[in-house]
Amino acid sequence: MKISMLLTYLMITSAVLFPAKQTSAWHDATHMAVVKAAGLDSYVYLAVGADMAKEKAGQVETLNHYNNTPRGVSITPEMVLAQVRDYNKPGDRDGHLYGAIVAALNDYLLKGSSGKYAMYPLGYALHYLGDLSMPFHNITYNAFNKTNHAANDGVIEICGPRDEATEAKVARLAAGIRKRMENLPVIQLSREVTGFNKELALQIAAIANNASALGYALADATPPRTRLTEEEAYQQLAQSARLLQAVAAALIK
Repeated sequence: MKISMLLTYLMITSAVLFPAKQTSAWHDATHMAVVKAAGLDSYVYLAVGADMAKEKAGQVETLNHYNNTPRGVSITPEMVLAQVRDYNKPGDRDGHLYGAIVAALNDYLLKGSSGKYAMYPLGYALHYLGDLSMPFHNITYNAFNKTNHAANDGVIEICGPRDEATEAKVARLAAGIRKRMENLPVIQLSREVTGFNKELALQIAAIANNASALGYALADATPPRTRLTEEEAYQQLAQSARLLQAVAAALIK
């Protein structure tokens, strides 16, 4: 079986056989498309590794994928940086996605500077940056979130041909994301670690607040809107891809 066919099969069967969990997020092809849209074609498959890790690492990895942001709470850069210490800690049930992004990228830099293989932490960071724009990863895991989370994970994937190969799907989604990126300002991040972390935290907070606001807007609509529009999803993903593009320019040699 070809890799593309196997990935498609796994994505379909997992959606059918396993109930939605808080850590369910954009489907694999969508995560891969964010990386491709950012111009990192060689790293596309790294973006799916974090979800595979959840299968065995459990809460050690799961809590890195979301943040239960209460209604009305504004995420600040200081809150993002404060979460860095919680990376890979299983006791924080509210999650620490924001700090996980910073921590994974710092791990990438540390491993790279010491001659160790740094692609694994980079792969985690790629995935977390995709999760960042997902509205249902930025609101409390209440009844609305539990009921409607899974239906939004593949909202931009379902519009393609039924038998679409994974590579073709990723290319199609990436083109849609790039189109929306054209309307977003270019982000530049410092290449110096301390400055990079502060500037990154500022950008993470901005995307998190936008995603959280959209998530609560869906819940507060009359009647509640249970699904993102395709355009809304693309706009969210473009924010992740734009930030990833900046991260790559600052860190990836």
